Formats: sequence, C-alpha cells, structure tokens
Amino acid sequence: MGWSKKNDKGQYVDMYYAADGTKTASPNAGTDRFVLGRSNPDVTLGWNNTITYKNWDFNMFCNAAFGAKRLNIVRFAMNAEVGASRFVTDKDYFSNIGVTMPTIGAENKNYGNSDKWLENADYFRCENISVAYTFPRSVTKLADIRLSLSAQNLFTITGYKGIDPAGASFSDANVDRDNGLDMGAYPNPRTITMGVRVTF
Repeated sequence: MGWSKKNDKGQYVDMYYAADGTKTASPNAGTDRFVLGRSNPDVTLGWNNTITYKNWDFNMFCNAAFGAKRLNIVRFAMNAEVGASRFVTDKDYFSNIGVTMPTIGAENKNYGNSDKWLENADYFRCENISVAYTFPRSVTKLADIRLSLSAQNLFTITGYKGIDPAGASFSDANVDRDNGLDMGAYPNPRTITMGVRVTF
C-alpha cells in the first residue's frame, strides 16, 4: 500500500505497490501480492504472582504477545464503502481524505488484504488482579471468613485499533487458518467480582 494520490478526475485514490516496486491504483491481484507478516506471535509471555502478608493475600496475572500481525477487516469495512449500502462509518475518515483515505465515491480498487489494514497486534494485558483478607476464627468466634475483591481484564496496552488484538473471530475448526483476520471478535468483558468464603 502506498499513499492516496489524485487521479485524472481530481479524486484521491489508494495507491498500491506493484511487484516491480512502482505504485499503481490498479494492482494485479495475481502478481502484486507480498507476504507481510504472520498471525502467530514471535514471543508470548505470562506472569503470575501471589504475595501474602499476615491475613492479606494479593494475586496478579498478566500476559503479553509480541510479533503478530492482524488484518483488521472490521476497520476496512468501516472505511472502504463496501457492500450494498456504500457508506463509511469511521469518524476519522473525512479528516484523512487525501492523506490515507480516498475521495468518497472515487473509482478505486479497495482491497481488504492490503497493508493499509494490517496492524501490529502486540499487547500487554492484565488478566486478573485479586486482593483478599481473612478474618480468623479467633476473631470472628465462629469461622474463618475470607473477603475478596477481584477484577478480570482490567486493562490492555496495545497500539492495535480493533477491539481485541488477540480475539478469535472464528470457530475452533478454522482458527489456525484464519487467526490473523479480525472480523469482529466479541470483546472480553471487564468484570469486578466480590466474594465471601466461610470455613467452619
């Protein structure tokens, strides 16, 4: 993918790299395609830590992945005037006409498999944080009572513009083949949970 450029009608159109390195508004889908990355990360990390102090205990679990790329098909659909209705839904489209977006209604080839929509899917996520306090039987005179508060999916640090840099858009049968395509994975909810455990 190159940049937007005016055609002979004065419309900005998307420019693409051809196999010989030149730029064209009408690439050949058979010869002008390149491998630009892979959907599996180069590195995955996980960190789980538990700290206890007297009657307190604290747990945090984080994970991360680096080196993967995802094709943001949702963003393509929001910006490419595809389908029968032919409209854009991205609020940033109009401020980027002539920069990264073509003129509305321009006669232009729109490719969802362009690096215009290919994004780094690196992320660092706090999956779970929990803190708890146990009131011992010697204090309550009845039972050990543990009060806990936990938060799941507390935050994600990423430059990815989609909903979830690691979300799966497909069923298990196709996940290996389609792992790098983001077609609107359901987002992970952020949940806060309170708990009480009584041990007699």
